[in-house]
This record gives sequence, structure tokens and C-alpha cells, in this order.
Amino acid sequence: MARLGFSLLEMLIVVLLLGILSAIAYPAYQQYVLRSYRAEAVKTLLAIANRQEQLLADYGEYSTELVRLGLPTGESPSGRYRVQVELYANNQAYNLLMTAQGPQQQDSQCRRFSLNQLGQRNSELAEPISCWG
Repeated sequence: MARLGFSLLEMLIVVLLLGILSAIAYPAYQQYVLRSYRAEAVKTLLAIANRQEQLLADYGEYSTELVRLGLPTGESPSGRYRVQVELYANNQAYNLLMTAQGPQQQDSQCRRFSLNQLGQRNSELAEPISCWG
């Protein structure tokens, strides 16, 4: 006689296996998502640095006005990073700083990124250069 369907024990084993796989896969997925937003931070910093150099060529000085630098809200496009611009040496030097906010603060290794007019990355931060890669 042919057996149709699944027994309760078989269903419980499948549910248990799915639960174990989910418990392993979900944290790995969360870390992957956090790492993917690091690329957005780097891209945004490089775009701001490029606009700073254009302003220097056109007007002879850098700017702290985020609207002129292409960021009207002061945040990265996803809103996961806040941007700060500091000027030095009579507006002839700058330091860009991106700080994680919201859910991105769970990224314990790379919460901040910085870039200056010399192209130095994370020069005065504890975060490693590997965050840029």
C-alpha cells in the first residue's frame, strides 16, 4: 500500500532544519548588507571630494555648503551616513567625515570614513583602511 503525504515527525524535522539554516544565514546576510553600504559611503565621499576640487578650480577655495557639494540633506543617498565638511588654512584644505547613523551603526568595524584634500583616507580615525575596499 502506497503511503501518501508526510508524517508529523517528518514535518517537524524539516521545520527544525529550516530554523537552524535561518539562524545561521540571517546574521551573515545582515553583515553583507552593512558591508554593501560601505561602498555607498566611499562613493559619496569621492564624489564630494571631486566637487571640492571643481570648486577650488572655479572659485579658488573649498566649501562647507553641502548643497554646493551635491548633498542637500547632509546625508548619503540612503540616509545611513551623515556628512560633515571641515575647512582649514583659509579654505584651502578640507576634511570630509562620514559617520554611520541609524541601522548602519551596527557596523562595528567601519562606522566612520574620512578623506582630505591630499586624498588621505581615515588618516586620523581608528577605522582601518580596509573599510574602503
